[in-house]
Amino acid sequence: MDFIDFHTHLPTAEGVISPRSFGIHPWDAEKEDADSYARFVTKYEHTFWAAELVGECGLDKACAATWERQMQLFEWQLRLAEEMGKPVVVHCVRAFNELVALRRQYKRLAMAVHGFVGSSEMADQLAREGIVLSFGAAILDPRRTKVRETLARLPHPFLLETDASDCGIEAVYQTAAEIRTTTTSALADTIKKTYTTFMSKTEYEKN
Repeated sequence: MDFIDFHTHLPTAEGVISPRSFGIHPWDAEKEDADSYARFVTKYEHTFWAAELVGECGLDKACAATWERQMQLFEWQLRLAEEMGKPVVVHCVRAFNELVALRRQYKRLAMAVHGFVGSSEMADQLAREGIVLSFGAAILDPRRTKVRETLARLPHPFLLETDASDCGIEAVYQTAAEIRTTTTSALADTIKKTYTTFMSKTEYEKN
C-alpha cells in the first residue's frame, strides 16, 4: 500500500511518496527582491524546473506582507507554472474569492489548495473550479468538527498531507478512512489515482 504525502516540510518516511516542490510563500513575499517577471524567471527558472510542483505559493490576508506584493508573486508563479506545465500547490487564507478569479485566468493549471480546513460549501465551490483539496493534520483533532464534516461529506477527489506536522502520513490516512467510513487500503488506492491524475493533468492539457 502506497502512502502519498502531498505536501510536507519534513523528511518523508521510507515508502512514502512526496513530490518535490518549490515556490515563494506569501509570508516571504516582502523578502523577494525580483522586480519584474523576467528577473524572477532568471533567478529561479532552474530551481522550478527541478521541482515537480510549483509552491507552496498563494495569498494570505492574515500575514504581514503587502497584498500587492503577494498578488504579484503569486501571479508570476502561476504564469511560470503554466509555461512549464507544472501543477501548483496553493496556500490560501481568507482569499478564496481572489483565488477563484485567478483560477479562471489559468484554467489549464492543475491546482490544489493544501491544508484545507474550510466548509463543505467552500469545498464545493473550489471543486467546481477544478481545484483539488488536500487535508492535513487538522483532521486528527476531534474538536475540528467543521473540517472533519467537510471531509466526511466531500464528493470530490482529494489528497492528504502532513505539512509541518510530525504526526506521520499514516495517521492522517487512518483518521481520514475512519471519517469517510472506509478502509485505509481503499482510501490509499483512491488517493493514488487522484494524485496520478493531478500530477499529469497540466502536462497533457498543455500538449
